[in-house]
Amino acid sequence: MDLDSRPIGGGKAPPGYVWVALVVVTIGVFVGAGLLWDGLFGTSISGSIVAEGSEVGSWTFVPDVCESGFRRSFYGVRMFSSHDSHFAFVYVEDPTRGRSIEVKVPDKDEGYRFFERDCATLDASVQTGAIINNVRSTNGTINLDCKAQGGSLRGSLKFENCH
Repeated sequence: MDLDSRPIGGGKAPPGYVWVALVVVTIGVFVGAGLLWDGLFGTSISGSIVAEGSEVGSWTFVPDVCESGFRRSFYGVRMFSSHDSHFAFVYVEDPTRGRSIEVKVPDKDEGYRFFERDCATLDASVQTGAIINNVRSTNGTINLDCKAQGGSLRGSLKFENCH
C-alpha cells in the first residue's frame, strides 16, 4: 500500500476562468428563470378610467396593481393604484345581479356602483388563467362608457395575470 501517493486529480484547483464561467452560467440560469416566471405569471395592466360628476368626483384612475376576484369569492377583477390609495376599481360578473363596476370615490367612505343598464358601452371580457397560490388568475379587457345620476365613468383597461 502506497501512503505517499498524490490525491486523485493532482490536487490542483480549477483555473480562474472556470469559476468565472460557473458564476456567469449560474446568474444566467436565475435571470432566465425570473424572466420566464414574469413572462408566464407577471401582472400587466394598461389603460385608464376617467370619472366626472357630483357623486363620483372628477379624477383619472391609472391602475398598476390588480387582484383576481377569486380572492374575494366573485368572478371579476379589482384594481388599485400604488401611487394613490384613494382609488380603486372593481368589475364584477354576478349571475343574479348582472355585471357592474364599482369605484371608490376619493374623500368619501363609500364607493359608487354603475350597473350594466347605466352603460351605453360595457364590453368586458374576463378569462381565467393559471392557479397561483391557490388563486385563479384573471386576464381580460374592459371598455366602458357609463352614466348615472351621480356621474359618469369612461375608459379602457387591459389586464393580465391578476392573482
